[in-house]
Amino acid sequence: MPKRSPIAARKPRLVFCTARPARYAAVLNVLRQTFAITVIPNDPSAAKTFETHPDCIVIENQLVGGDGMWLAQQANALRAGGRQSLIMVAPKMTLPIGRLIEERVIDAAITGSPETGEFLNSFWRAYGTVSEDETLSALSKPAGQVMQSGRQLFTQLEDMTATGGIDLEGRKLVASAAASVVDLAGDPSVAPMLHQLRGHHDSTFAHSLRVGILMASFGRAIGVGDDQLRLMAETGLLHDLGKMRVPLSILAKPGSLTEAERQEMSLHPVYGAQLVNEGYRDLPDLIAAVRHHHEKLDGTGYPDGQTRGQIHEMSLCTAVVDVFSALTDRRDYKEPMERDQAFAIMDTMAGPHLEPRLYRRFRELVLDTRLADEPQVRAAR
Repeated sequence: MPKRSPIAARKPRLVFCTARPARYAAVLNVLRQTFAITVIPNDPSAAKTFETHPDCIVIENQLVGGDGMWLAQQANALRAGGRQSLIMVAPKMTLPIGRLIEERVIDAAITGSPETGEFLNSFWRAYGTVSEDETLSALSKPAGQVMQSGRQLFTQLEDMTATGGIDLEGRKLVASAAASVVDLAGDPSVAPMLHQLRGHHDSTFAHSLRVGILMASFGRAIGVGDDQLRLMAETGLLHDLGKMRVPLSILAKPGSLTEAERQEMSLHPVYGAQLVNEGYRDLPDLIAAVRHHHEKLDGTGYPDGQTRGQIHEMSLCTAVVDVFSALTDRRDYKEPMERDQAFAIMDTMAGPHLEPRLYRRFRELVLDTRLADEPQVRAAR
């Protein structure tokens, strides 16, 4: 049984105020992996619960018979200098909610549908992310630069995926984050950062960052040029961008997916390619890797069923790194797998799924540089 990370074991208390808990079922299912959750109606009686000083309070604003604005004021008054997070949920940003943020009555507002991954990502930005990011940033200057540029990038990517795709400004952010990732790949702090990221509670952000760092490390190991090294880092950062368009109820489902859900999940590379197609027309290798990193040499992969000889090498590299990171990451529905256990599984995949030569070189990199070993540092909380 894989060891439970310190973050997974931590159970802060969260109070979720809503008269429609079914609407947030998928979100609550994910959050229960990290929080001890109490769901209560969004009415004046909720104020009594705030007196127990939970670590986080989430209040849905617009409900029939509810008064989210008043509840936010009551919750803030009871914080009394405490460190509780106070988050408002609303269909859209309004001037009154904006004033609550400006006056520091609430810490943040989450808008949009709770059926999408963007909603959960917004929650992690609003709660707790700062303390984890600060711990990771303290590892070294390159680590701090990666966290700063990575956070800025993924905040903007969420907005871009909701409105279209990556524009020129977004591409500049990707390039900046990739440059920081390349610098980190040559720094001694890369191993402890990779380890701590695998338990980070923002799984979409952490997985993409880990794949970006591992891709840059892989590129250094096989001796690619500077331009190709940056391209590998950018590809790793963007490879799962399409998951931002997959419903959260599918992404975080703890059990087996239905056939319809599996088909929807298999479209995330297509969504991702659509999102990067306009901004990266001059980098077809990146677009190909975003679309084809789940293809298999025997033709049983998705979305296009490509076979050996059809799959671009950047896609093959990304596939190897993505599988390793997915196995060794903590996900909302599983604990992280240890390195040797992950490689035992990947050994069986080399040939029918993964390109054997690239897999062997990546495996050597991880074993020789001890990238996936548990560092002797305090885990991020």
